[in-house]
Formats: sequence, structure tokens, C-alpha cells
Amino acid sequence: MPPQKLVVLIASLTGGAIGLFAPVGVVKWLLQTEPEDAGILTLFFLPVWCLIVVAGMLTGRRLGWLATGGKRALHR
Repeated sequence: MPPQKLVVLIASLTGGAIGLFAPVGVVKWLLQTEPEDAGILTLFFLPVWCLIVVAGMLTGRRLGWLATGGKRALHR
């Protein structure tokens, strides 16, 4: 695996992990403030959470390309 592809992969996974764990604070806050409403609010928050993870992965990919000097997306 070329080093450039490895850096982009690591940056994408890091961005996805940040996007995955960042909203945990919001869910914890919901459980503390309104425990009876937290279940349904968390259910509605799930699609937004998925979008945050995808946005984090795309941001990480873009930053990985900028860090390695890449000009465009990898072709398979």
C-alpha cells in the first residue's frame, strides 16, 4: 500500500471516529436532563449521528489528501 493511501486511510478513520464519539456528550446530557424523553430523542438523533460520522470521514479524507499533496480522489 502506498504511503499516500495509508495516510488518507488513517485520516479518514480518525475523522470518522471523531464524528462517532463527539455526539456522545449530547446523548449523555439528554439522559441527565430528560431521562423519560431521552429514548425517543436518541432515536431521532441516530440519523444525524450517522451524517456526522460520514462528514467526519470525508473531512478526514480531504485533510489526508491535503497533508500528502494529493490532487484528486484515488481510483480503484
